[in-house]
Amino acid sequence: MKLPPELDAHLTGYALSPIRLGESGARVFRCISDQSPARYLKVAAVDDDLRLDDEAERLQWMKDHDLSVPEVCTYARSGRTEYLLLEEMSGLPASDPHWKPHVKNVMVALGEGMALLHRSNTHDCPFDHRLARQIEEVRRRIDAGRVDEDNFDAIRVGRRASDLFAELLSTVPEREDLVFAHGDFSLPNIILRETQRGEVQVAGFIDCGRSGVADRHQDVALAIRSIVRNFGSEWVTPFLHAYGLPHPDPDTVAFFTLLDEFF
Repeated sequence: MKLPPELDAHLTGYALSPIRLGESGARVFRCISDQSPARYLKVAAVDDDLRLDDEAERLQWMKDHDLSVPEVCTYARSGRTEYLLLEEMSGLPASDPHWKPHVKNVMVALGEGMALLHRSNTHDCPFDHRLARQIEEVRRRIDAGRVDEDNFDAIRVGRRASDLFAELLSTVPEREDLVFAHGDFSLPNIILRETQRGEVQVAGFIDCGRSGVADRHQDVALAIRSIVRNFGSEWVTPFLHAYGLPHPDPDTVAFFTLLDEFF
């Protein structure tokens, strides 16, 4: 793969290895060197509208507000392709099989990590993901043909995006409980580590392109779905107790799970 000059300066001596984890839509490479710490390179076509430059801005804002996220090495654009180069975070994704024997501690770490994220001060946050903004974005994505109907959850396979959008509009929550949200709080996007005492804690957050001011249930809903997929439904309750919301509104959770089908 030919890289623009801005990236060559950062990746001299590195070997690029593609990785498959995650559903961001970008191609992702782990960049390995014998002399320097590993890095991750995200590559996307500009026409895919992933806006890796937006992700870089969010990561910098989060870093400035003491949230643990990857360091941005550089963003570059060449022709119709954009690139985002990030430093690797120490730890393993919460979805990694390594955590299977530690699932109880993982649920506590995920709940406490989400609570910490949601306590972030949003007074100067420029990233607006309130419902009105997100619904307009869904409408734009449908009109542009950017909703992947083949990637719907199993219970919605075979349905049209336009039908799901009508359902979405009929179930919009009456109020929003706004926090700084990750936007895609699924287990592959949460990096965990073990402490010297054998405890599990959140080391950081990755794939933050949808982070911003949003209803807390967006993160709760996607975390629940991801926990069920990776560990089983019996672990949802321990996670919710660790987060501090043992009984989230089921209709609101269902709404945000449906909303995610469009992204």
